[in-house]
Amino acid sequence: MKAINHSVIKPIFWVVIIATLNGCVVGPDFKRPETPMSNSFTREKVDLGAQQTSLIGADWWKHYESPQLNTLVELALKHNANIEAATANLRVAQQNTIAQQGYYFPTITAGTTRTIMNPGGFNGAPSNISQLGSGAPSYSVNSAGLSVGFVPDIFGANKRAVESLKAQENITKYQLAALQITVVTTLIQTVAQETTLREELRLALSAERSAFKQLEHVRKMTTIGYNSGVDLAAQESSYSVVASQVPVIRKLHDQSIDMLNVLCGELPSSMLSIPSIDEIKIPNALPTAIPSGWIERRPDVKAAEEMVRSNNAQIGVAIAAMIPQFSISGFTGATAGAFSSLRDSFNRNWSETISANQTVFAGGTLLARKRAAEANLDYSLGQYKSAVLTAFQNVADTLYALNQDKQSWEIAKSNAEANKKLYQYTQTQYEKGYASEPALLNAQQAYLASDITRIQAYALYLGDTAALYQSLGGGWSEVAKN
Repeated sequence: MKAINHSVIKPIFWVVIIATLNGCVVGPDFKRPETPMSNSFTREKVDLGAQQTSLIGADWWKHYESPQLNTLVELALKHNANIEAATANLRVAQQNTIAQQGYYFPTITAGTTRTIMNPGGFNGAPSNISQLGSGAPSYSVNSAGLSVGFVPDIFGANKRAVESLKAQENITKYQLAALQITVVTTLIQTVAQETTLREELRLALSAERSAFKQLEHVRKMTTIGYNSGVDLAAQESSYSVVASQVPVIRKLHDQSIDMLNVLCGELPSSMLSIPSIDEIKIPNALPTAIPSGWIERRPDVKAAEEMVRSNNAQIGVAIAAMIPQFSISGFTGATAGAFSSLRDSFNRNWSETISANQTVFAGGTLLARKRAAEANLDYSLGQYKSAVLTAFQNVADTLYALNQDKQSWEIAKSNAEANKKLYQYTQTQYEKGYASEPALLNAQQAYLASDITRIQAYALYLGDTAALYQSLGGGWSEVAKN
């Protein structure tokens, strides 16, 4: 064809004119739901014994001052399987939004067909006699054309649909951010658990050796008559209790390493470089004051807000289905017996159509869908309020836990230091002959048990600090931007 027929331009012209008039958008405009606020997270002031700050950096895990921990976090953020899946899901949501935006533009389709026909009869044959396949001559019909179709968004139905899908895209984005925060927090807590169990295992093995020495001593004393069989049985029971802790701790330690490997996207058999408990420092400044815009950093709250936006837009989509629907289409092409003849002007044809449709009766379906969309908006508003209140609860619970667990750690630390001094004094007395070997072994076992309690309390306190960062949104300030 030499040129497109001018008639196909006319629908496109109408498209441009009508598109410029698309100022009417049905349905309510989105209004950000009210957020309940407070000047304090807790009923009374919680003193964590650390400097307070209202700032949370995006790389908040670096506050623990452990290069090895930083490496593990970066590995998890890059290779965690769940994060990879959530990232792909975000791409799906993004493309769905782009696909819906495509309806703002006309659909242009080009095509060609070739049909070969046999009339099945011949001149002069009775009309009731079929001559199909009788050798009558066949002929071909060739056609080519260009069609343009467009549904103008006069009442903003597509705009509301795009708005809803964009909100769904944002929900997926915030869910990814929440997953990233959860993975980092879980990793830090698992590292704390692994290092604690590693140290516990070392101390449990020392306690087991000490208890065995004490058992051997009692056996010797029983043999020469200084102890009874009751004393020996009691010591054997005590040794069994101490020794039974070793396989339990070893199992938990091995499982914590498996979990770390999987969090980092590695097989359980992989060997990771994990810091010791002493190489992870409690942050000097904890965000105990109300951080500015902390709700903005809570991905779950932002996701709940976007759900309100999406459901609000769906009301407009439901209303648009109740009002007239307009469409414009145009076609230009040619039909001829041979492809070479399609270029001839007398073989060309064209058409243009403008249509309007209004649903007159649908058994109450459209009205019910509108009411369902309105109820769904109310539901998402309730979910948003719940998400905000839960966010405040998470922070308050974590602050209370930090306060109590810090006190528990300080008590456990003082107890371990006291038992260490007692063990050292007993050891000095034993070397000078003023204390017996059983007394020395008892003092050693008491010190080892208290040191295990100290390490467990420290790991719990350390995990609470990571939970605090998580409850405040993890510092993902760049995610809060729409």
